[in-house]
Amino acid sequence: MTAMTSDSLVGHTVDGRYQVVSRIARGGMATVYLAIDRRLDREVALKVMHSHLADGVEGLDFVSRFRREARAAARLAHPGLVAVYDQGLDGETSYLTMEYVEGTNLRRRLRTESALPLGETLGALCEILDALAAAHRAGLVHRDVKPENVLIDVEGRLKLTDFGLARAVTEVTTTTAGTILGTVAYMAPELIRAVACDPGRTSTRWACSRTRC
Repeated sequence: MTAMTSDSLVGHTVDGRYQVVSRIARGGMATVYLAIDRRLDREVALKVMHSHLADGVEGLDFVSRFRREARAAARLAHPGLVAVYDQGLDGETSYLTMEYVEGTNLRRRLRTESALPLGETLGALCEILDALAAAHRAGLVHRDVKPENVLIDVEGRLKLTDFGLARAVTEVTTTTAGTILGTVAYMAPELIRAVACDPGRTSTRWACSRTRC
């Protein structure tokens, strides 16, 4: 998944620990880099929040949301979920470090092959649903499940990533007034209608799909 791209952060060391090697991907909230954890001598994925999102009063909400991803994801332990190692602030740079998954993602795979064989598709669905079930048991709803957020390692195993839009059900059970978070094409109907979104509601729908695996 490594993509060599011109970027001012490449070659720098974040927080005196994470040496940035290359940029992997850029999303709406953050940019993800391949980095070396100099303390533990291992590759990690370094997710750095876009600096402009932290500007002004509204920026405080973005920073809070970004840090919530680290706290929420760090509570999860499942082979189908990307592990979160650390989070911090270096100057004005908010970051978190995650397990680096070498390989590709489901979106790129679909673009290459157009469609997956039926058996492989059902197997992938079961893996994704199993990972989501683990998140639900921890009281978390992902809110942005899409092919870009399903990573495929070099051995073909799937891992779900990016809980940046997840909300702990104990903190927020409805979409904030006037704000809809997520990718519209993959958004659950209850989110668009601003109806309560919780593990029980979504697990019931996904459980129906799992019976076909």
